Amino acid sequence: MRHAVSSVTIALSLVGAVVAPAGVALAAPAAAPVLAVAPKKKCTIEDERLRELSGLVATSTGYVVINDGTDIASRKRVFFLDTKCAIAKTPVNYSGSGPYDTEDLAVGPDKKTLWIADTGDNVEAKTRRERVAIWTMPLTGSKQPVLHRLTYPGKEPHDAEALLVGDDNLPLVITKDLSGKSEIFTPTAKFKSSGDPEAIPMKKVGEVTLPKTNTENKLGGPGRLLVTGAARSPDGSKVVLRTYGDAFEFDVTGGNIVGALTTGKPRVTPLADPFGEAISYTADGRSFVTVSDGGLLDATDPIDILSYPPATTGVEALPNAGKDVTKPAAEKSWIEGLTLDEITYLIAALGVLGALMVGAGIFGILKARRKPAPPAEPTDDRGDEFPGNPGYPPSGNPPDAPPRGGVYGGGGGQGGVYGGAPANGGRPAGGVYGGGRPQGGGGRGGAVYGGGPQGGGRPQGGGVYGGGSPGGGGYGGRPGGGGGYGPGRGEPPRREHDRRDPRDGGYGDRGQQYGQFSGGGREYRGDRY
Repeated sequence: MRHAVSSVTIALSLVGAVVAPAGVALAAPAAAPVLAVAPKKKCTIEDERLRELSGLVATSTGYVVINDGTDIASRKRVFFLDTKCAIAKTPVNYSGSGPYDTEDLAVGPDKKTLWIADTGDNVEAKTRRERVAIWTMPLTGSKQPVLHRLTYPGKEPHDAEALLVGDDNLPLVITKDLSGKSEIFTPTAKFKSSGDPEAIPMKKVGEVTLPKTNTENKLGGPGRLLVTGAARSPDGSKVVLRTYGDAFEFDVTGGNIVGALTTGKPRVTPLADPFGEAISYTADGRSFVTVSDGGLLDATDPIDILSYPPATTGVEALPNAGKDVTKPAAEKSWIEGLTLDEITYLIAALGVLGALMVGAGIFGILKARRKPAPPAEPTDDRGDEFPGNPGYPPSGNPPDAPPRGGVYGGGGGQGGVYGGAPANGGRPAGGVYGGGRPQGGGGRGGAVYGGGPQGGGRPQGGGVYGGGSPGGGGYGGRPGGGGGYGPGRGEPPRREHDRRDPRDGGYGDRGQQYGQFSGGGREYRGDRY
């Protein structure tokens, strides 16, 4: 369970959001839940690196623990604790880039080898694992873990959080399945002491279906079915599987662990972990010890190692265990009638629906962006004031009227607005924001913001803000016939920053500031202001 977010937790959240409070219970029996007998607290883990524990082994001197899958390097270690849950020795690092998603610990039949299950693979992950791994190392921590790669039959992905080791020194990987049927896989070949760079294929050797209980836990009904850890007793005569709610202990005959899990009748011990994912036998084999993954708990919640005496009875001894209280149809919500498979399909359907809605939204946004903007409406009705050019369209002259200037560069007899130039001949007026004159044409008026004749003719007025012609200009034109915002017949006093020239247009060197240029002016290139 990478980053302490399990697939079942996400699934329950989705269903809960749709079906409201009724979805929290899901397939849980309606009978009052069984409360676990208060466990004995062994110690509290204070080290902040150990907030997401998923594997636990009890030794004669303390405990060995590992975190769930993590990207934090300081937590990607094998930790050794004393009997008071304090760090007893330097944590052991993995080789290479380390594991992907560690989930459980087990001790081999030789009592000297620690086995580490790197088998987590959340069902909601974008990319599922093509292969998983088992790491082995000395139980004393004297050497780094050795990597052994594995693949499931057909390379089908599975999420697995429980590990056992048989007398044949082969691991048994037990899946975490919302269907309630956990599959058991084992390698088809023995491990090499130096590691296995090539993945060893696994085979399925059985399925285990745990009996129903109604033990209280944070995940309700599914929490009582999902296998989150396993352990074998020191003498090898018993194995235990745990869920979020209970511990199920099986007797093992002749070392046949698979036979015990698939055909045996387990004893059931209700557990009280807030979000338990690990279990182990104590070194003497008389008790269970458990610990919670604190990744989904409040930061102030303690991480305690708890101890329980194993139960001596089966599920039948639990109050109302496995019994649903039948409600009248009028009182029964539709979610209570769903099976686990139907709930799984519902979750999948919600995911597909959500993806379709997101896709439709993205398509609508892209389509709206590609749609051309509608033509701009005129912002000022000037039909009466300017009969030849109503409003601001590019061409608004009546067919029988003499041509007049255009908006944004029309070339009529009148000057152009924002840089229009009249056609050859005629009596053009000045351009606004830079209207020019034709070669050899006459003119009555200068340009506003920098218009000027290009040659010939005798303009009567200079340009406003920079006409560059013998007719004078404002703020920098040649003296002669005065222009707006400029001197009449003379030149204004020069300022230190005003490097003028008879060809200047205004506020610049040898050119106009706001439009087309004439005479010796140079073209405006955007390098002013």
